[in-house]
Amino acid sequence: MVHVIPSLRSTVPPVRTTHTPARPSTTSSTPASDTTSAAPDFRALFSGKTYPAVDPPPLNPAPTAESVFGPNPWIANPTGMGPGGSYSYNPFYFATAQTAATVAQMVGGTVVQANTFTPNGGAFVQQQPSWMVQLPDGRMINPGLVASFYTHGYSQSYVDQMVASEVKNA
Repeated sequence: MVHVIPSLRSTVPPVRTTHTPARPSTTSSTPASDTTSAAPDFRALFSGKTYPAVDPPPLNPAPTAESVFGPNPWIANPTGMGPGGSYSYNPFYFATAQTAATVAQMVGGTVVQANTFTPNGGAFVQQQPSWMVQLPDGRMINPGLVASFYTHGYSQSYVDQMVASEVKNA
């Protein structure tokens, strides 16, 4: 059921027109002297004249974790053991020694090994220690997380800002 409000009903029927396609022109709309121009313009769409393709400017590709830290920035399968058996860690938290050294060089720190997820022993044990970067003031950052900044396609300047923020908030 349709409810119609009488005051909104149009009293004038719509005008219908038929479309008549335009005939193609046999003459060019561009002057003859313009035929040597290499710059494309809007008139070329209708004149039938073609122009060579222009190569786009080269893009500055975003750095990747592999391009900065090598082919394997993280430990492949970090695991831990506990009362319920073995379990897997997120590899982004487990940088390789090479990745940790590169990050330490970037931020002016030193590489140290630590059991960051199971620091004081107990029922849970890391199978692989974490490579960490100790900053000059004693604070630590995780180089695996710094390497993960390069996995999003961000520009180098944006990654630099993220690294600086990580160091500032460590």
